[in-house]
Amino acid sequence: MNLPALDPELLQAFVAVADQRSFTRAAATLNRTQSAVSMQIKRLEDRLGVELFHRTKANVDLSPSGEGLLGYARRILSLNDEAIAHLRERKVEGVVRLGVMDDYGASVVPPLLTSFLAGYPLIHVEMQTGLTSSMQVRLGEIYDLVDSVLMQL
Repeated sequence: MNLPALDPELLQAFVAVADQRSFTRAAATLNRTQSAVSMQIKRLEDRLGVELFHRTKANVDLSPSGEGLLGYARRILSLNDEAIAHLRERKVEGVVRLGVMDDYGASVVPPLLTSFLAGYPLIHVEMQTGLTSSMQVRLGEIYDLVDSVLMQL
Protein backbone atom coordinates (compact mmCIF):
# COMPACT_ATOMS: atom_id res chain seq x y z
CA MET A 1 0.00 0.00 0.00
CA ASN A 2 1.40 3.38 -1.02
CA LEU A 3 1.22 6.12 1.59
CA PRO A 4 0.31 9.61 0.40
CA ALA A 5 3.12 12.13 0.05
CA LEU A 6 2.89 15.30 2.12
CA ASP A 7 3.30 18.21 -0.29
CA PRO A 8 5.17 21.07 1.43
CA GLU A 9 2.94 23.70 -0.20
CA LEU A 10 -0.14 22.01 1.23
CA LEU A 11 1.53 21.73 4.63
CA GLN A 12 2.46 25.41 4.47
CA ALA A 13 -1.21 26.31 3.92
CA PHE A 14 -2.23 23.95 6.74
CA VAL A 15 0.21 25.53 9.22
CA ALA A 16 -0.86 29.05 8.20
CA VAL A 17 -4.55 28.26 8.80
CA ALA A 18 -3.71 26.54 12.09
CA ASP A 19 -1.66 29.52 13.25
CA GLN A 20 -4.12 32.17 12.11
CA ARG A 21 -7.30 30.21 12.94
CA SER A 22 -8.71 31.78 9.79
CA PHE A 23 -8.57 30.92 6.10
CA THR A 24 -8.73 34.61 5.18
CA ARG A 25 -5.84 35.66 7.45
CA ALA A 26 -3.82 32.61 6.38
CA ALA A 27 -4.34 33.55 2.74
CA ALA A 28 -3.05 37.06 3.45
CA THR A 29 0.12 35.73 5.10
CA LEU A 30 0.71 33.37 2.17
CA ASN A 31 -0.09 35.99 -0.49
CA ARG A 32 -2.82 33.75 -1.89
CA THR A 33 -6.56 34.01 -2.21
CA GLN A 34 -8.82 32.54 0.45
CA SER A 35 -10.27 30.12 -2.09
CA ALA A 36 -6.79 28.90 -3.07
CA VAL A 37 -5.96 28.17 0.56
CA SER A 38 -9.33 26.41 1.04
CA MET A 39 -8.62 24.24 -2.00
CA GLN A 40 -5.15 23.37 -0.68
CA ILE A 41 -6.60 22.31 2.67
CA LYS A 42 -9.28 20.26 0.88
CA ARG A 43 -6.58 18.50 -1.21
CA LEU A 44 -4.55 17.74 1.91
CA GLU A 45 -7.61 16.40 3.73
CA ASP A 46 -8.55 14.27 0.70
CA ARG A 47 -5.01 12.95 0.37
CA LEU A 48 -4.86 12.01 4.06
CA GLY A 49 -8.48 10.88 4.35
CA VAL A 50 -9.09 12.93 7.51
CA GLU A 51 -10.69 16.22 8.49
CA LEU A 52 -8.01 18.64 9.73
CA PHE A 53 -10.25 21.50 10.88
CA HIS A 54 -13.65 21.98 12.45
CA ARG A 55 -15.14 24.95 10.62
CA THR A 56 -17.98 27.19 11.72
CA LYS A 57 -18.96 30.63 10.52
CA ALA A 58 -17.16 32.14 13.51
CA ASN A 59 -14.24 29.76 14.10
CA VAL A 60 -11.68 27.50 12.52
CA ASP A 61 -10.34 25.01 15.05
CA LEU A 62 -8.00 22.08 14.60
CA SER A 63 -9.58 18.64 14.68
CA PRO A 64 -7.81 15.90 16.66
CA SER A 65 -6.20 14.78 13.37
CA GLY A 66 -5.13 18.36 12.69
CA GLU A 67 -3.61 18.64 16.17
CA GLY A 68 -1.69 15.45 15.48
CA LEU A 69 -0.39 16.66 12.13
CA LEU A 70 0.64 20.17 13.19
CA GLY A 71 3.94 19.29 14.89
CA TYR A 72 4.96 17.00 12.03
CA ALA A 73 4.04 19.66 9.47
CA ARG A 74 6.23 22.24 11.21
CA ARG A 75 9.14 19.79 11.37
CA ILE A 76 8.76 18.79 7.71
CA LEU A 77 8.68 22.44 6.57
CA SER A 78 11.66 23.32 8.75
CA LEU A 79 13.67 20.37 7.46
CA ASN A 80 12.70 21.26 3.88
CA ASP A 81 13.96 24.83 4.36
CA GLU A 82 17.13 23.59 6.02
CA ALA A 83 17.89 21.13 3.20
CA ILE A 84 17.34 23.73 0.49
CA ALA A 85 19.47 26.29 2.30
CA HIS A 86 22.26 23.75 2.75
CA LEU A 87 22.20 22.68 -0.89
CA ARG A 88 22.21 26.22 -2.18
CA GLU A 89 24.90 27.26 0.27
CA ARG A 90 23.73 30.83 0.28
CA LYS A 91 26.50 33.19 1.17
CA VAL A 92 24.30 36.28 1.03
CA GLU A 93 24.81 38.35 4.14
CA GLY A 94 24.17 41.86 5.35
CA VAL A 95 21.63 44.05 7.09
CA VAL A 96 18.15 44.96 5.84
CA ARG A 97 16.36 47.81 7.60
CA LEU A 98 12.57 47.78 7.42
CA GLY A 99 10.02 50.41 8.36
CA VAL A 100 6.48 49.03 8.67
CA MET A 101 3.08 49.97 10.05
CA ASP A 102 2.31 48.61 13.50
CA ASP A 103 -0.39 46.27 12.15
CA TYR A 104 1.93 44.76 9.54
CA GLY A 105 4.79 44.53 12.01
CA ALA A 106 2.67 42.50 14.40
CA SER A 107 0.86 40.18 12.00
CA VAL A 108 1.98 40.18 8.36
CA VAL A 109 5.76 40.64 8.45
CA PRO A 110 6.85 38.08 11.12
CA PRO A 111 5.78 34.96 9.15
CA LEU A 112 7.35 36.41 5.99
CA LEU A 113 10.60 37.11 7.85
CA THR A 114 10.63 33.62 9.37
CA SER A 115 10.42 32.07 5.92
CA PHE A 116 12.95 34.51 4.43
CA LEU A 117 15.49 34.07 7.23
CA ALA A 118 15.29 30.28 6.98
CA GLY A 119 16.75 30.59 3.49
CA TYR A 120 19.07 33.51 4.25
CA PRO A 121 20.42 32.93 7.76
CA LEU A 122 23.29 35.42 7.33
CA ILE A 123 20.93 38.35 6.78
CA HIS A 124 20.24 40.51 9.83
CA VAL A 125 16.85 42.24 9.68
CA GLU A 126 16.15 45.37 11.70
CA MET A 127 12.49 46.35 11.79
CA GLN A 128 10.93 49.51 13.17
CA THR A 129 7.18 49.96 13.41
CA GLY A 130 5.26 53.21 13.41
CA LEU A 131 3.79 55.76 11.05
CA THR A 132 5.20 54.96 7.63
CA SER A 133 4.43 58.40 6.20
CA SER A 134 7.35 59.78 8.21
CA MET A 135 9.52 56.77 7.32
CA GLN A 136 9.19 57.25 3.56
CA VAL A 137 11.22 60.46 3.61
CA ARG A 138 14.09 58.56 5.26
CA LEU A 139 14.01 55.71 2.73
CA GLY A 140 17.57 55.06 1.61
CA GLU A 141 19.00 56.78 4.68
CA ILE A 142 17.96 54.68 7.65
CA TYR A 143 15.49 52.34 5.89
CA ASP A 144 16.07 49.99 2.99
CA LEU A 145 12.34 49.26 2.64
CA VAL A 146 9.21 50.94 3.94
CA ASP A 147 5.91 49.02 3.88
CA SER A 148 4.22 51.36 1.39
CA VAL A 149 7.11 50.49 -0.94
CA LEU A 150 6.77 46.78 -0.07
CA MET A 151 3.15 46.80 -1.21
CA GLN A 152 4.29 47.99 -4.66
CA LEU A 153 6.76 45.08 -5.11
